[in-house]
Amino acid sequence: MPRQARISLEGLVYHIINRGNNRQEVFKDEDDFATYLKTVKRFKEKYSFKFYGYCLMNNHTHLIVEPTKPNTLSKIIQSITLSHIRLYHLKYKSSGHLWQGRFKNPIIQTDGHLLQCLKYIELNPVRADIITRPEGYRWSSYKFHAFGKDEDKLLDKDPAYLSLADTDQGRQKAYLDFMNLEQDNSIVERIRKSIASGSILGSDSFVDSIRKKIILSKPMPRGRPRIR
Repeated sequence: MPRQARISLEGLVYHIINRGNNRQEVFKDEDDFATYLKTVKRFKEKYSFKFYGYCLMNNHTHLIVEPTKPNTLSKIIQSITLSHIRLYHLKYKSSGHLWQGRFKNPIIQTDGHLLQCLKYIELNPVRADIITRPEGYRWSSYKFHAFGKDEDKLLDKDPAYLSLADTDQGRQKAYLDFMNLEQDNSIVERIRKSIASGSILGSDSFVDSIRKKIILSKPMPRGRPRIR
């Protein structure tokens, strides 16, 4: 049975999670991480999506993106993934599957839910005991949000981040204060559930509205309607 095509809607923010096949490493050295981000930048210029946050771990990735055109999400992520696979196999003279199955793409409401999701992914290296503070990890968007650092001009400011204050300096201070607060376990579990099941991360009213939009956006079956 063919896989159902993903429906991605304009103006929605997606948490993209992609994992290495059988938990294998998809980044083996610093250059692999840097090359992946260059690939993201290249396809960001091609597809004009908004890029709000990320965390690259050795065997998986978290990206937060907003497509600017409907039904382009799969093209964006597949383009990035296939380019990474080609460069990886060329470098390491390898072959075969690198990523497992289909990527996950839960929708996130652009309010406190999005800020909590950013916090969750940027604290990944801390939870994995790689570093003790998020600023000690190079391959995440933390330094962009906390200190305004983005040498490659890769990231965009999301609506929830912009709402923290009226100036960049104010937003950075507010974000640092936010990150210094311990993240509630119930919030962490909600985010993990959204990743595992692909469910929408947001308020009940937001979830209902998105479900209605998705139903309305699905193409009608061909042929005459069945008589009941």
